[in-house]
Amino acid sequence: MYANRPPLFLLLAVVLMLAVRTGGAVAEEAESGRRAPSGPRDGNAGAPGGQAVLLSECEVDGTEHTVDVGGRKLNGFVYGEGSPTIVLVSGFGAPQAYWNRTVPALAERARVVTYDRAGYGRSEVGDLPLDGGRAAADLHRLLEGMEVAPPYLVVGHSYGASVARLFCSAYPDDIGGLVLVDGQHEDILGEQLRVLEGDDLAALEQAVARMGEMADPGSEMGSQSETREQLRGSAPLPQVPYVVITAGDRSRAMPPIFSDEGKEVLIALGVELQQRLVELIPGGEHILAEGVGHNIPVDHPEIVTAPVLEMVKAIRPAEGL
Repeated sequence: MYANRPPLFLLLAVVLMLAVRTGGAVAEEAESGRRAPSGPRDGNAGAPGGQAVLLSECEVDGTEHTVDVGGRKLNGFVYGEGSPTIVLVSGFGAPQAYWNRTVPALAERARVVTYDRAGYGRSEVGDLPLDGGRAAADLHRLLEGMEVAPPYLVVGHSYGASVARLFCSAYPDDIGGLVLVDGQHEDILGEQLRVLEGDDLAALEQAVARMGEMADPGSEMGSQSETREQLRGSAPLPQVPYVVITAGDRSRAMPPIFSDEGKEVLIALGVELQQRLVELIPGGEHILAEGVGHNIPVDHPEIVTAPVLEMVKAIRPAEGL
């Protein structure tokens, strides 16, 4: 989130991720030799959970596209070449430049797509909903408009993991692999309300109530109830190579509204919910990144690139490449 957002909004973005660490597409424009912008002029860009991070310029050149996905135009970049197509999906408040440190290693081995969801960066917000299901449909039309072919190896971080899951469920025949980077399970809020007690429970209930008063119902954050229900009702994920990466330092995810005991309860719950994500596809691999906070793609891109590149090798023989 950007620094000028209301502090409570930032707090609630963290609360909702507690212990997670938490018409046909038409290509309108394409420009070669450009790089995803590094973010605002001061270099501090939005990050999931309301954290400000320093985003660097991408070290490799890509081709910029602006695509009409039906009701709005989305902006994205394509880097590198070769199958599979690695699709990087950002979290709340994070522009595509969030992946700038992750792209170079991946683009050496395969085609890579970054993009801004509706309302971020150079992408239009439009008048359409901003729930996860619509974001998944937008992404599909964007990829068609970019003319990048499947199979897609989809990598989603934070809230982007939810969009990635909905995308893979909706278009299973296009999917070659899935990596969830410190995403959140759709039952997280209900489970937090179930396990907390006393003052900790009251603090969470008060925060959620105030969030409901502040959140724009048409925004991504305001559409979270719809997105969670979409996840619960989505089709099973395709049986593809699958990795869940979890940040090991969950203490960084905890706002100061909870007691030490409450934080421990939420941390244990977060581990349990991450395991539920792992079990969504039989044979899924779980990587616990010890000592690492939520912003893994920025702070430790190698934790993301290593399993993704292994997955590229696993997908290519099946494609006869």
